Amino acid sequence: MKRWVLVLTERGSDREGKRRRIAAVLLVLAGLVGSWGIGSVLASDPIGYGVPIWPFADRVDRAENALLSQVLPAVRDNLPLDRHDVQVLRRTDAYGSEFWTLELKVDGETRCREVAVGLNITSRRVDCSG
Repeated sequence: MKRWVLVLTERGSDREGKRRRIAAVLLVLAGLVGSWGIGSVLASDPIGYGVPIWPFADRVDRAENALLSQVLPAVRDNLPLDRHDVQVLRRTDAYGSEFWTLELKVDGETRCREVAVGLNITSRRVDCSG
């Protein structure tokens, strides 16, 4: 014998479920767009932002970071650099810090960094022509 059962639901419950699914999809999309934006900023200068790791840094970025970490003690102690792969382009004093513009030859590429030596040592990628 067949039994038929009438199932009654509240009218608004389906709408709430749909709203939750839409909100979840929008949240996931916002997370993906935000991750892409942050990743592209970090990939522009992974050494300067302190993340010389994959997926932000490539092989040359990691080699540049290794070379820079070898050079930084001499820069910190204001010693002359006697390396064939590092050249000092400029040295200036401003705002209580000393700024070194270094030309680094890394894996066949030439890259320039401005290193600021104060209480902390920070660096940023700069154009080699200027």
